[in-house]
Amino acid sequence: MKINKVAVIGAGTMGTGIAYVCAVKGYNVSIRDIKEDLVKQGMGKIREMIATGVNRGKLTPKEAEETMKRIRSTTDVTEAVGDADLVVEAIFEDMALKKKVFKELDESSPPHTILASNTSVLSVTEMGSATQRPDKVVGVHFFNPPYTMKLVEIISGKQTSDETMKIANDFAVSLDKETVQVKDTPGFIVNRILGAAMGEAFYLLEEGIASARDIDKACVLGLNWPVGPITLADFVGLDVAYHSGKSISETLGEDYLRKRLKPSKLLEEKVKAGHLGIKTRKGFYEY
Repeated sequence: MKINKVAVIGAGTMGTGIAYVCAVKGYNVSIRDIKEDLVKQGMGKIREMIATGVNRGKLTPKEAEETMKRIRSTTDVTEAVGDADLVVEAIFEDMALKKKVFKELDESSPPHTILASNTSVLSVTEMGSATQRPDKVVGVHFFNPPYTMKLVEIISGKQTSDETMKIANDFAVSLDKETVQVKDTPGFIVNRILGAAMGEAFYLLEEGIASARDIDKACVLGLNWPVGPITLADFVGLDVAYHSGKSISETLGEDYLRKRLKPSKLLEEKVKAGHLGIKTRKGFYEY
């Protein structure tokens, strides 16, 4: 199936960024939110992105004009998704609300439409259960800001079809993104790893082991990170970091949390086999 029309549900930071990226790459886009003032604010953000693109030489004035023409906004869900090939949900990370939205999208969009979520931590499988098309429900996790960050995580729910995964992956690639494919698990790849790092940084700070600046400095200079975990948490929003960490930890449970600092069984097996990495020319990769 070829994607021609994309609908984005949610006119916040992520929704507007995704809509902008899609429109720049030639897709016709509709963006929907529940209130007219939210839609107007979202369209204002998109105009700012387009203006910035022109000022930085990323877009010509003609390309900017064409990009804007490809985007329409509405508060009506049927108007937004009625002719969409792909819908990307980009609302607040609340499962009850997402399931309600996915049920509505399922009822309002054509049978062929793929329903995607930009969730960063929640279960794609559970969202799919609210629809009559779980095989066409998939995760497409963009990173903030979508027009700059190159990665998109493509997440398969338990009933997501191979065809849906391929279409979602090809769509992300068409936006000049790099993709990784991952099975449905809390936090997927990036946020599961990042959540553990951020959580440990917060505990180091809480226990008075080091200052926030020194924790960040250690990660930047010792791990070659572009920014430290505490600075990054401030950037993404402490509320987002809190709810993300809470969701992952509650879903995975106490047994998971207790064992994570212990070396994994897989690592132990590698060491016993003498596969120690670069020094033996074989580890998780071969050198």
